[in-house]
Amino acid sequence: MTMSSEERRRRVHRAVNAQKRGIRYSDAYRNNSYDDTGAQGRGETGYSPDDYNTASYRRPAGSSIQRSRSTGSGRNSSRRRQTNRRGRRRGPNILQILLLILLVAAVVVAAVFAVKGLRGLLQGNPDQETETSTAQSESETQETETMVSPAEQILTEAARLAAMYDYDGAIELINSDPAVAALPEAASAVAEYEQIKTTLVRQDISGITHVFYHILVVDPENAFDESRWGTQAGGYNGLMTTIPEFEKMLEEFYNDGYVLVRLHDMASMETQADGTEKMVPGDIMLPPGKKAMVMSQDDVCYYEYMEGAGFAERMIVGEDGRPTCVYVDENGTEHVGEYDLVPILDRFIDEHPDFSYKGAKACLAFTGYNGILGYRTDETYDPSSDMYDPEKTANPNIEADRAAAREVVEALRADGYELASHSWGHRDMGAITLEHMKKDTDRWDRNVNQELLGGTCDILIYPRGADVGDWRASSYSHSDNAKFDYLWDKGFRYFCNVDGSTSAWVQVGDDFLRQGRRPLDGYNMWREISEGRGKMSDLFDDVSAIFDTRRPTPVPAY
Repeated sequence: MTMSSEERRRRVHRAVNAQKRGIRYSDAYRNNSYDDTGAQGRGETGYSPDDYNTASYRRPAGSSIQRSRSTGSGRNSSRRRQTNRRGRRRGPNILQILLLILLVAAVVVAAVFAVKGLRGLLQGNPDQETETSTAQSESETQETETMVSPAEQILTEAARLAAMYDYDGAIELINSDPAVAALPEAASAVAEYEQIKTTLVRQDISGITHVFYHILVVDPENAFDESRWGTQAGGYNGLMTTIPEFEKMLEEFYNDGYVLVRLHDMASMETQADGTEKMVPGDIMLPPGKKAMVMSQDDVCYYEYMEGAGFAERMIVGEDGRPTCVYVDENGTEHVGEYDLVPILDRFIDEHPDFSYKGAKACLAFTGYNGILGYRTDETYDPSSDMYDPEKTANPNIEADRAAAREVVEALRADGYELASHSWGHRDMGAITLEHMKKDTDRWDRNVNQELLGGTCDILIYPRGADVGDWRASSYSHSDNAKFDYLWDKGFRYFCNVDGSTSAWVQVGDDFLRQGRRPLDGYNMWREISEGRGKMSDLFDDVSAIFDTRRPTPVPAY
């Protein structure tokens, strides 16, 4: 396929941004109050909807958003010029006298300004230094961008595509510009990518593991404090992962050769010769020693009941156009940065692009009853809706919040994330009646899929891991399983339950893909340590080295 000029422009622009992020991204979102306590956590609890409704909606407290900014340092310098005049001395005339007077005046003025400048340097002038620093920083940035030629930009982006195993995309990008393709270094890069392609190994779809998390814990001392949160503290301890734990896990995954892939990479619906559609396993090609992995996160809604408990409060689009998180500390001050899985994973992949297969990130699952992404977007918050719930605090800004949520959704998709349903009310779909499931599914489709996701969601991550079928593929029969048939009619093709008994469980049917997921939370890590189960031995050398010692033990079950 020939690459359009717009696609080439987009990739070149992305290459320049990738270069900048590779230099500064680690510091861009870590604000001054960030420490190694991590940033994120939380997911499913066993609590009822009545528990969830006890907290009233409020706008995040505090008005100041703290961000770390890196500014260049600059220093003003002056040059002094001395003029030596040689020649025979003559008697003074009027012109010479005038020139002498002007010269003396100029020396006096220069001395005055020099003294003031010296005093400014000794006393410090923050405004002047900031203006000078900012101007110099902007000038240096412009010079750097000017120094990067279009050819270098294309080759840089091609190298990043190749680092993410998209060798065909890298070759196509180079060949899209004949002038670049003719360069010796371009020809060498193409030859290298072609050679690497011959060594790639097709991944066995049935052996791909799937790990998942809930919202990450920012402040463990707060979240795990039973004196403040009662039994919820135990739920947070059992179900959540702290930020330091998640960051250590990413390092382990990367060092062990794991590479993130999408559910849609594993298999996709393809039209057959007879016009029917069939789920066909994908061709995930990786170098020897690399292993495909799927990652997901549940309940990316930042529920009302979690406010103030040491978790991020909402997701926004950052200044760089990518998603990031807002955290409100105990003093009511808002901080923007790496306070949940998304911005942490983004930074890690910026630093390690070979941890992502063709830009793949994680799959994020939404319920609906509290809205998504920290925005109270559901119809139950809308007084003008027939579905308004008077027990909830009405959201007068619901349309603005919906628009903000849509903006974040688009940023997430552009950033490589897949989006999924987690049902509307976090219901056990295996246990509830068919009519109840239909009602819940319709509400999610109306409030989340159609209203916020553009009606394109085809992934269902079962709440509580409760599947509507058993382990047999035949249990997903349209004629015998009315629940599956209804979910399929609503557009779902990918179904994920929970199965921590094995490292991988994948089932590809004629018109669906099922995959089991493995919870990497406090409870399962504690069991791994205390019982020596060995269920995570393929992922981690020593779980106790990952386990956050600020957790109260024993970690309760959920």
